[in-house]
Amino acid sequence: MKRALALALLYLLAAGPAPSQNRQPYPAGDDTARRNVFIVVIDGIRFSEAFPMQDLNLPHIWNDLRPAGTIFNNFTNEGETVTCPGHAAFLTGEYEDLPNDGSKRPSFPTLFEYFRAQTGSPRSSCYDIPGKKKLHMLAYSTDSGYGEEYGARYLSPGSATDTATWSILSTIMDEEHPRLVIVNFPGVDIVAHDSDWTGYLGAMRTADSLVYLLWMKIQSDGFYKNRTAMFVSSDHGRHDNAHGGFQHHGCPCRGCRHIIGLGVGPRFRPGAVVDDPVRQTDVQSAAARLLSIHIPDRGFVDILTDRP
Repeated sequence: MKRALALALLYLLAAGPAPSQNRQPYPAGDDTARRNVFIVVIDGIRFSEAFPMQDLNLPHIWNDLRPAGTIFNNFTNEGETVTCPGHAAFLTGEYEDLPNDGSKRPSFPTLFEYFRAQTGSPRSSCYDIPGKKKLHMLAYSTDSGYGEEYGARYLSPGSATDTATWSILSTIMDEEHPRLVIVNFPGVDIVAHDSDWTGYLGAMRTADSLVYLLWMKIQSDGFYKNRTAMFVSSDHGRHDNAHGGFQHHGCPCRGCRHIIGLGVGPRFRPGAVVDDPVRQTDVQSAAARLLSIHIPDRGFVDILTDRP
C-alpha cells in the first residue's frame, strides 16, 4: 500500500499540474478584483517539526511558497484541539463545542453559506473536500437563516489518503472551478496516531508536495491565476514532549495549540513574517474580505498583510 502511494505521488510530481480542460476565463469587463479562496488543512501537523525545521520536512512550503507569501509564527487553535472543531473554526469564525465524530454541524453560519447567500452563486462554487469523511459536517450549518440551501458540495475520496484527496480536488478544479474550497489532507494525523515517527515525517513531505502542486495548478489556470489566495494551516498540533509526545493531541498544551499558518496570493505580502498572535477564527474574516462578502464583526485580527 505504501509503495502504491509512493508511486502515485512520484507520478503526480513528474507530470506536474494537470492541464485545465474546461477553463472558464472571466469575460471581458468582469470585475478584476474578484477573488477565490482555498483553505488547505494539513491535519495534525505539529509546529515544532514544521517551520522551525525550515526546509527539512516542508521543503516546498519553506523554499517556494514562504518567500511568495506571509508566514504566521504565532498561529494557534484556541478551542478544542481535535479535528471537527478545529476545521469548523476556519469557516465559522467561532470556537464551538462539537463532537469529533462528525455527528453535529456547526450552529454558526459557514463561509460557504455567507458567500452563496450574498452572491447568488451555485452550490458548485463551494466545495468541502476532506480526506476524513466525518468532515462532511463542514458543508453547512444548522443556523435557521442559512443551512443546506446555501451549503457547499461535499466530496471525499473512498480512501483517507492525501493522494486520493488531491486527485478529487484536482478533478473538481478542472470541471467546476469552485471559488471557495476547504480541503483536508489527513495523512500526517493518521500516521502519527500509529506512533510511526518516520511515517509521520514522511507524511509531512507528501502533504508538502501536494500543497505545492495545488499552488502550481492554481497558477497555471487562467480562472485562478493572480485571483486566488491560499491559506495553509492545521486543525490542531500534537502533544509536546511534556504532555505525551507526537502520537496524540487534544489538550491545551502549547504543542497542541501551536499550528502552522501561511497565506499566499492576493493581499498576502511576499516575504512577510507575522509574530503577533493570530487564531484560526481570524481566517474567516480574511476570506470574507477577499471574497467581498460581509460577516458579523466579532473582533477578528486582520491577517491580510498587503493593503489594496
